[in-house]
Amino acid sequence: MIETTGIMRGTGRRRGLTSFALFCITTLILSALYVRLQFNPPEAFTGTQSLEVSPGMSVRDIAQEAANAGIVRSGTLLYVLLTYSHDPTQIFAGTYVFSEPASVFAVAQKLADQDIENELVTITIPEGVRLTQIAQTAEVALPDFDVDDYLINTLGLEGYLFPETYFVPETFLAQDLIDLQRATYEENMMPLREQIELSPLSEYEALILASIIEREANDEESMKMVSGILQNRLKIGMALQADASIEYTIGTPLNELPPGQLASELRETESPYNTYLNTGLTPTPIGNPGLMAIKAALNPTPSDNFFYITGNDGEFYYAETLKGHNQNIARYLR
Repeated sequence: MIETTGIMRGTGRRRGLTSFALFCITTLILSALYVRLQFNPPEAFTGTQSLEVSPGMSVRDIAQEAANAGIVRSGTLLYVLLTYSHDPTQIFAGTYVFSEPASVFAVAQKLADQDIENELVTITIPEGVRLTQIAQTAEVALPDFDVDDYLINTLGLEGYLFPETYFVPETFLAQDLIDLQRATYEENMMPLREQIELSPLSEYEALILASIIEREANDEESMKMVSGILQNRLKIGMALQADASIEYTIGTPLNELPPGQLASELRETESPYNTYLNTGLTPTPIGNPGLMAIKAALNPTPSDNFFYITGNDGEFYYAETLKGHNQNIARYLR
């Protein structure tokens, strides 16, 4: 009888070594592919991105900030390139603008070349403002900005033009700003789309509600609470009774109206945006909400409340019943 135990043992050992070698080779190949991928521009690059290098920033901080801004895939790789392929002491403070996706090599070269954009204009668009206000703000900041072009090309986009502080070239035109705002909207909304799918609200309904919340509340806590109250009203078919919708109808800030005019006249104004005369949401957003208000629309604070006021002290007061609401008015508004 032939002894086979040693042969089998040797064969098994060779197979084990072969499997280990294949594993190592596969790991090296995948690692190389991953590292190579990090050299490419980020897939999520949108619009014009800017990198602000402040005096005293370290090379590591600069690289990490570029990664945070979505300019490069890997802050570590950019740090290595700046440290070992360029002179990091020659990176100047200033604003570096990237109008299109660039490889990590190109980003490092731009920083090394001190390619600073000195003519950037800051445009701050507050949360909740409407299209006409955005156009007025941009017109003041940008010499070639055409208000009419902006309003014509944003017809039907109320709510979709994301409020933000933008750093843009002074040559920016109306369509450039629209594209940047729309891209910023998509960037902020993309992570919320799965949650919206599970929400009773469509994305557009969430924007409408968020635009009302933005004008009715003033911080995260009050936004989520007001969101819950407004959604309680929607569930039972009760009018939202949001003064902010009246403001949108007349185009005049409520605090600029004569005392008593809101209650005596404007709440009777015939308009689909009058949430005292009409139930349900307004036909469109009444402004362009920020991320906090949008999240509040999707994450309301549950309660049995149906009423709220902002007292003379700036605090919010809530009530389950009309009687409790009237008591809050008597106590905190008079």
